Amino acid sequence: LKLLRLPSSGPVAPPHQARGMARVTSSCPQCCGEGCRYHGRHGSRSCRGCEDAARLQISLGRIPRCAGCGKRDAKGRVDEVQSRNFYCTACWAKYDGDRLVEHFDEPDVLEQKCAALAKMISSARHIIAFTGAGVSTGAGIADFRSGLNTKLPTGPGMWELPKADRQAGNILEQCAQAKPGRAHKSLVRLWKAGLLKHIITQNVDGLHRKSGIPANALSELHGNIFVERCTKCDDEFERDFNVICSGGLTGRHCDRARCGGALRHSGVGFGQDLSEKITDKAWKECERADLCLALGSSITVTPASDMPAYVAERHRGKPDKGLVIANLQSTPCDGQAALRLNGMVDDILERVEAILHEKGVLPSDVDLLST
Repeated sequence: LKLLRLPSSGPVAPPHQARGMARVTSSCPQCCGEGCRYHGRHGSRSCRGCEDAARLQISLGRIPRCAGCGKRDAKGRVDEVQSRNFYCTACWAKYDGDRLVEHFDEPDVLEQKCAALAKMISSARHIIAFTGAGVSTGAGIADFRSGLNTKLPTGPGMWELPKADRQAGNILEQCAQAKPGRAHKSLVRLWKAGLLKHIITQNVDGLHRKSGIPANALSELHGNIFVERCTKCDDEFERDFNVICSGGLTGRHCDRARCGGALRHSGVGFGQDLSEKITDKAWKECERADLCLALGSSITVTPASDMPAYVAERHRGKPDKGLVIANLQSTPCDGQAALRLNGMVDDILERVEAILHEKGVLPSDVDLLST
């Protein structure tokens, strides 16, 4: 599916710059309408066709607009597994047929692409990474969307398996026990070398922090199972145990002098708003970035997915800048990417890292075999 674009004459303004705008009317081409939790405050976020508004429209006997083409189709449907968007019959057929197919470049092709990515990294001024569940499959954490025939060692995604076939225990237990994988270690080495400036992640497993990325170089959009936040002063406290709990409040209080506010886990559930402080930081990094590495992400979960799309749009037409995607499955941003690599993220990052080392771009004191 093609990414929805804003009808503007210049680069798209990121949402954090548009919060002060007047209430969005139903004529706005980016707004899905009444029922959407972002209606009237979505800035430049493309929310057309979202599940909230679509289900409200259906309940009122109206036909929602397709998230792909914008047309109305009485036979359309809401994708309840992945994107949570409403699609017309034609767009659904294409989307559902493509979304679980895994693509692998031939070895010689992948080698050429890794060399091209290494060259792009060498010339970039401000590189950010946008990471999804595919970065943590190498650490043993199953993703959500991989099909039954996936080549991943973690097996099919949890949302694709019948409940009876899912692993015993909770996904958060897997996250709590996991250690950083090869991709995490590659990224921290690139950060230590000064090549990678910031990581924006959708993952809650805390593995980027465990690998050595500091909190100030990280935007954890959906939270971190090891981090709780003060409801009064907004200070964060990182623990060595999973703090996610029912109701949100953990029962502990802020250690800051004269505060004592109640602590809440930082996890963000489906339907909940993201932290404004964290998203503001992430958007500022997107504005500075001339290269965004989207790694192991389907780039479908909004509003996070708007970030790599913004970098792609901002540098459209520049062959060595913008968005690079490394993922097994197709994404809505493939057509906008300056480079698309089809393969395992672990393998891709380690090969790119080796090329950078051979070219002298990665300093010799950054050991390829250590974190």
